[in-house]
Amino acid sequence: MVMKPRNIELEVKIGLFVFVGLILLTIITFSIGDFFFKPGYNINVILGFANGVQESAPVRLAGIEVGEVKEAAVFKDKEGKTKIKLKLWLTNDAKVERDAKILINTLGLIGEKYVEIIPGTPSSPLLKNDEVTVGYDSVSVEQMTKKGYEIAVKLEKVIESMDAILEQVKSGRGTVGKLIYDETLYNEAEAMVKDLKANPWKLLHKTRSPKKKTEDKVESGNRGKF
Repeated sequence: MVMKPRNIELEVKIGLFVFVGLILLTIITFSIGDFFFKPGYNINVILGFANGVQESAPVRLAGIEVGEVKEAAVFKDKEGKTKIKLKLWLTNDAKVERDAKILINTLGLIGEKYVEIIPGTPSSPLLKNDEVTVGYDSVSVEQMTKKGYEIAVKLEKVIESMDAILEQVKSGRGTVGKLIYDETLYNEAEAMVKDLKANPWKLLHKTRSPKKKTEDKVESGNRGKF
């Protein structure tokens, strides 16, 4: 008879401990889910490339987190092309224009994937609940790497061409090389400058063409006849 009260007391303590733990766990869960108690609506975005975005990924409007990805599904369009449909949940405060640009972005170079919404024009109508819009496909890391490789190859060819030109210049070949290393051209240019300094009126003198000289001679001869 003495042991029963002790067992009941122990069970009550364990029950209270578990109850308090559940309350704390619930509070922590709700605090992590910032949008749990906020009213909102859904929009559907069609993409050709999801770029690794997953469900529960954040959605940002003008850089501010306003929702999350609720669903991500693959389907075939009327032409048989593979497309991605993302169902986005947004808070009621997040108003998205029909001409807004929606795409998959990355935090940093290889960071978390999220949906970026770039606001449209103020005069554009707003997207309504469960409405469908077409997003913009972002460039994958593989495509960026390939493009970077192509640019690097082109730069290497340009550098090789520049090296060849510099080699010609150093050896005195080509027009630029002759201008730099040919003393004859330098001396002629120097003499011309000295002559112009001594006779600046030559800059204003216009040499008459041979045709003009011939006409002057003919005119002078005709005057002599009369």
